[in-house]
Amino acid sequence: MQQVSIIVAKDQLPNLLGYAGSKRLFHLTEIEDNGIPEGAKRYEALELQAKSSTIKSRLTTLTTALNVSESTFENLDAPVGNIGALTKFLDEETGKLEHSVRELEGVEGKLQTEKEQASELSRFLSGLENVGVSLDAIAGRGFLTSLVGEAGLETIPTLQKDLDRITQGNLIFAITNTSENTQTFLALFPAPFQDDAKQMTTALGAKLGPPWTGLPSDPKQAKEAVDLRLADLDSESKNLEEKRARIAEENGPRIKALAILSEILESRTKALEGSSSTESTVLFQAWIPKTQVKAVAEDLSKATNGLASIYAEETKSRLDHSGEEPASARDPQPPTLVKTPGWTRPLQSIVDNFGIPSYSETNPTPFMILTFPLIYGLMFGDIGEGLLFLAFGFFLLYVKRRKIKVFEIGQIFVNGAELVIMLGIGATIFGFVFGDFFGFDPPIPGYHAIFSPTAGAFDKIPNTTNLILYMEFVLFFGVAHYLSGLGISAYNKIRNHEYRHAFLGPISWIWFYSMFIYAAVLVVTSGFKFSVLLANPLVPVLVFVPLGLMGYGEGGLHVMEAFIGAGSNTLSYLRIWALNLADFAVKFAFASFGIGGIIAGNALVMILEGLIVFVQTLRLHWVEWFSKFYEGTGHAFAPYQEPMSWIVPN
Repeated sequence: MQQVSIIVAKDQLPNLLGYAGSKRLFHLTEIEDNGIPEGAKRYEALELQAKSSTIKSRLTTLTTALNVSESTFENLDAPVGNIGALTKFLDEETGKLEHSVRELEGVEGKLQTEKEQASELSRFLSGLENVGVSLDAIAGRGFLTSLVGEAGLETIPTLQKDLDRITQGNLIFAITNTSENTQTFLALFPAPFQDDAKQMTTALGAKLGPPWTGLPSDPKQAKEAVDLRLADLDSESKNLEEKRARIAEENGPRIKALAILSEILESRTKALEGSSSTESTVLFQAWIPKTQVKAVAEDLSKATNGLASIYAEETKSRLDHSGEEPASARDPQPPTLVKTPGWTRPLQSIVDNFGIPSYSETNPTPFMILTFPLIYGLMFGDIGEGLLFLAFGFFLLYVKRRKIKVFEIGQIFVNGAELVIMLGIGATIFGFVFGDFFGFDPPIPGYHAIFSPTAGAFDKIPNTTNLILYMEFVLFFGVAHYLSGLGISAYNKIRNHEYRHAFLGPISWIWFYSMFIYAAVLVVTSGFKFSVLLANPLVPVLVFVPLGLMGYGEGGLHVMEAFIGAGSNTLSYLRIWALNLADFAVKFAFASFGIGGIIAGNALVMILEGLIVFVQTLRLHWVEWFSKFYEGTGHAFAPYQEPMSWIVPN
């Protein structure tokens, strides 16, 4: 990566950002205060950022309100060549759309309130009809009027209490609708109290609507009149829904285009946040791929009519008296542009979740293409289950390539389709090695297992020979995996010209670990007689000499890590052996229940143990292996980009 400074004339700023957004080669960085040239100042982008964020939020609200889904984009003649003019254009166009939507929502709100009040009145009239009481009978007591309105949630209890007091207990009060902050109500009471009730209700801040009047005296006929009004309201509601759909259809393409333009505006205002400016120019700093610098400089000059220039930054290091580079003198760490084949992206994602690789360390992904399915297969080798994993993986890959939408958790599996296929390959290969087909011998004429770890282990007279052999193999595999991590660490330091650290660090560690394992083998093969080390005095010497070198070069904590890890990390690989044994034991136990048990046992192994084995495979890489050579201290290359800017003229 090459760090560059870009100077552009202000009137060519949109052209520069448009070019950068289309090429996706510019990782913009913030200019440090001491890097701002004399006579320049930091670009004041806060106001623009606030406006762009507000406009984007308003358009999101419009999209939701009108339920704008997939639609074409309207080709707007927007002033994308001027950030200020684009901001004003988006604000005005969004305001026009909001006006029509607000009008529609206002009518819908009133209609909904009237429907709820009519429904409440209809239920009240049904009650009168059931008990045989006419409105005339009620009118004899003066029940001739009603109040309908809206008040705050905290006001309603007081309102009901005061109305009950004013009407001397002759009150029918019902809540017809509740929103976040308000409630609508319906009150029926004697007509003589109408003026006092209105005055009190208005004083409490309630908004009153027109009362229900002119109803027939017969409750049945009155209810029919109210129900007829409800039918009319339903019809009006459907008309409003159709109007909303028409507005969405007519303005959907415009809203989509405005939303994209708002994202472009947001991207450009964020890009300006880390820049500096003079009256006529803007200065950016960015990282771009070193191989692209010359071509980018030429293309950028053409895109901006020759009014933009790129300057490669020359970085220099200063060493202090100890030969180390002081933190203040170190070059800024470049972002990491990780290039891997598409089918390895799930594995790269596993690495990135631990930490982004920096340019001073080796990316583990190429090695994990082999080791991840290998370790998974050593724990989970089964021909039948491996083939099912393969089938499931290819199904997920089909869904992924077709871009079929699935539920949230399912999307995790879809994104990792290639990894599921790798695990299926590992499980299938070792299923053939172990001769395991759903817990039984493979139904292949003349086929015999190459090596079955559990052969004889579950007989009436157990034979653990193969189990012990497999345990020894797993331990030596763990040793090889451990040493490979130290070897990569040594390579990293030599590549970075840290020769002293390479020798006193990973090379001495390899020396110590190799001798430690040799000494352990001597003790175990002698029947755990530690006196065998005294018969070979050179062995203890060769164990402790590299520890002394590590203590001298890297410190005591590093020595403790190496010494403790030599045993604990190596024994940690026994989880491969234990889970392989558990895999067969579960299927063996369930097989005693017949065909149903066989199916249930294999299903349990595939779902539960398959996940456990994945976690343990991940742990052996992240903890036992990565700790030897990989820190993941880099930060990802995040190029400036503008979403689909081609939909508008530029």
